[in-house]
Amino acid sequence: MLSFSTFLNEHILSIGFNPAHEKLREKHRQEIHDMIRKSYESEKGYGGHASGSEDESKEIHDAISKSNIKAVRRDGKITAVNLYKDQHGRKSIASAQNGTEQGKKDWYKLKHEDHTQKRAWGEVSHKVLHIQNKMGVPKIPSSRAKELLGKDVTPTPGDEHEYSRKIGKEVYQKTMMGHPKTS
Repeated sequence: MLSFSTFLNEHILSIGFNPAHEKLREKHRQEIHDMIRKSYESEKGYGGHASGSEDESKEIHDAISKSNIKAVRRDGKITAVNLYKDQHGRKSIASAQNGTEQGKKDWYKLKHEDHTQKRAWGEVSHKVLHIQNKMGVPKIPSSRAKELLGKDVTPTPGDEHEYSRKIGKEVYQKTMMGHPKTS
């Protein structure tokens, strides 16, 4: 249970989901952009663009403009964020936290709620794959990639979940995890 003072300082923003929160997209745009850029440095950049490049920055700003966003705001600052697009339910397309211990906890809380409420899915790798495995988020077989992603992938031999696909100019290994909505 949250203490009363913590409750007063923590706000979940639902930009794109809640029309009253839409004005916050612009207010927190640069903060969200910088968190995503920093989070994807170790992945060689966001959206298949080189880390720190102008193209990467444009891709992040475009994602912020078009996405539904869940963010945790504490004392006026964003500590964690998740961007979604509508694709077989909510597909998580980016997530980040501000590097603080509280930001990491808030990011975990966003991801855990997506799992326990069975409301989102996404393509993951590296640290996020490890964390979601520990959470018990279900893996989605790579044989469903064409259906869910609308893209061709190359399955990893001996692994029914992992695959590689080209994003921008780079090839990345990914695993789909979560709860897609299918008809």
